[in-house]
Amino acid sequence: MSKYKYSPIVLTGPSGSGKSVLIDYIEKHDPLFLEATGSTTRKKRDNEIGKMYFISKDEFKKLILSNQLIEYCIYKDNYYGVSKEEFKKLNDNYMIFNVGYSSGKVIKSLYDDSFMIFLLPPSKEELLRRIGDRGMERYRLGMEETLQNALKYDFLLISLTNDLENTFCDFMDIINNNSKSKQKRLILAKNRDFINNFYKWGILW
Repeated sequence: MSKYKYSPIVLTGPSGSGKSVLIDYIEKHDPLFLEATGSTTRKKRDNEIGKMYFISKDEFKKLILSNQLIEYCIYKDNYYGVSKEEFKKLNDNYMIFNVGYSSGKVIKSLYDDSFMIFLLPPSKEELLRRIGDRGMERYRLGMEETLQNALKYDFLLISLTNDLENTFCDFMDIINNNSKSKQKRLILAKNRDFINNFYKWGILW
């Protein structure tokens, strides 16, 4: 169990699943929830949503050497990671970690009361529409993450199209562990089938 008052929340999903938009909505509608701030060596994108420290490679390497990161990765010559310092915020808030499975697994191993939530759009067609010109590479990265790791999560959350309010309500069902949360557990055959079938069809390009 967590030594802090609140539990970590791991929220994972492919590019286009709506993680950053949902987290932004959650923070604005319930101050008890806070997104964990990551660190990266890439440049900030225009109109970027999400919390991130933009630091130099030398600064990032110091974090690695001092073992201050939950985990880190390198993608397109840039470093990405989340500091262990973010856990201290669990005294005052639920912390939402927008990370992949490898980091999520580390968080779950440290705090077994962590919520492991996998986020997907209602359909593959909707995912491709959301990705738009961001390209096939991001789609393939999402496909690999889904096929290899999605069924290792505790819950499936569907990011309903143009309906953040109901997606937020579904998210709160999970956190509050009410009767509706049971319908989102990944032990259910219907949820496992949804994930297994999500990337099963041919490429729509």
